[in-house]
Amino acid sequence: MLNFERVKQSHEDPAKRIKSFEIEPVKEYTDNEAYAEASRCIGCNICTQACPASLDIGGYIRSTAVGDPAQTVRIVFETLPFPAIIGRVCTHLCEDICVLYDEGGPIAIRHIKRYAADKFSDYGKIISVPKKKFVDKKVAIIGGGPAGLTAAFYLSIQGVRVVIYEALPALGGFMKTGIPRYRLPQDVLDKEINFILSQGVEVHLNTVVGKDIKFSEIMQSNDAVFMSIGTHKPHMTGTPGSDAPNVYHAMNFLQRVSLGENIDVGNDVVVIGGGFTANDSSRTAMRLGAKNVIIMYRRREQDRPGYPSLNAEEELEESVEEFVKYEWEVTPFEYVQENGRVVSVKYWQNEMVVEKSGRAKPVPIKDKVHEIKADTVIEATGQETDYSFIDPEYLRSLRLTPQGHVVVDDVGMTSIPGLFSGGDSTNTNKDLISAVRDADKSVMGILEHLNLMDTVYDEKLPILDRWKTYSASAGRRT
Repeated sequence: MLNFERVKQSHEDPAKRIKSFEIEPVKEYTDNEAYAEASRCIGCNICTQACPASLDIGGYIRSTAVGDPAQTVRIVFETLPFPAIIGRVCTHLCEDICVLYDEGGPIAIRHIKRYAADKFSDYGKIISVPKKKFVDKKVAIIGGGPAGLTAAFYLSIQGVRVVIYEALPALGGFMKTGIPRYRLPQDVLDKEINFILSQGVEVHLNTVVGKDIKFSEIMQSNDAVFMSIGTHKPHMTGTPGSDAPNVYHAMNFLQRVSLGENIDVGNDVVVIGGGFTANDSSRTAMRLGAKNVIIMYRRREQDRPGYPSLNAEEELEESVEEFVKYEWEVTPFEYVQENGRVVSVKYWQNEMVVEKSGRAKPVPIKDKVHEIKADTVIEATGQETDYSFIDPEYLRSLRLTPQGHVVVDDVGMTSIPGLFSGGDSTNTNKDLISAVRDADKSVMGILEHLNLMDTVYDEKLPILDRWKTYSASAGRRT
């Protein structure tokens, strides 16, 4: 008889895992667990409709259920080259619309993908990539994050020469510098990035566009350019006292730790913000030796970014397991300094006042001041894109939204002919899977722009939209 109860993922001991960046909080499915969980799927494939990258989720769930993880990985590669990465850190909106959500729980789509991908240390043994001579076309990619790497993979296997310019000493973008290693291990990053590079991608690390090489030079020496520059300009709150050296923006904090720096955070850490980056910062602080970590958010728990979603619930559950505490409905208004360093945070409790729009607005109650000790303060308060690297003559022609996002057409091209864009600087979702979707779309646009669509390997193009079911015959669609 079919069991509709979700196969629960086991968690590592919180007391043990907060002492190491090497321990993933959620254990991987065993073979039997993966088969059992995948076998719960009823095959409706409605989940695909919620996936920004249009993964054939029903297809790879079925291939896992019949014991064919290699086929699962092949199906994922039809759309993206990061099955093990996505299997760990995807926002998995697909699970939120699973028809089994209220009937035993949604299919563990993300974990099934992780299970299959981790079966293979070398994708080259199961992924067939055409041996094609390079054509006389060259594309530059600015930014080696998820969008840039995805574009590099699908363009290079079509014979386009690809060169990546990355400002940091490592590839991966936010996957490397924004997601801690306990959530996304380095060996997983290395496996998938190296497979992409094995297709003949040229890389220039520690290369700052606008400083080490001009943007105009890149535009003029390539047939097309894909810009995947992310959001790396931090939004600081400007709270009095925030000029102290023990006040960090979360983006810089996570980046420095990811690149190997051991930051002394002391015993008491206060994180300002309520989203996923705040959770990552708090849990990273725990692993750096903090004893007490508190997340302070100005709104209610149900107002936090990403909620309601299964992903937000899982993040909160794991943080609470790791002894992170939350203060909801508070407004910090001063970081108290002594001898040039912050020693405490003063804050007000908020009252939530419902506006005409129906949304509750936090209003500080200022008649009483609260104070909490702090050896380190981390502001997880958002960031934006820095366009200062673009030469003025190009920047004047680049169309942006009022919010600062790059405007692109249906194939990812900007207002500048030959310049394409994707990722967090372009879409408002600001997640990895949406960055992949942007890259897939731009790959098709770039190939059309280069007049290469008549020479491509159709079966190796990223699939943008589909509705299909799994066939035991590899590559057959029904």
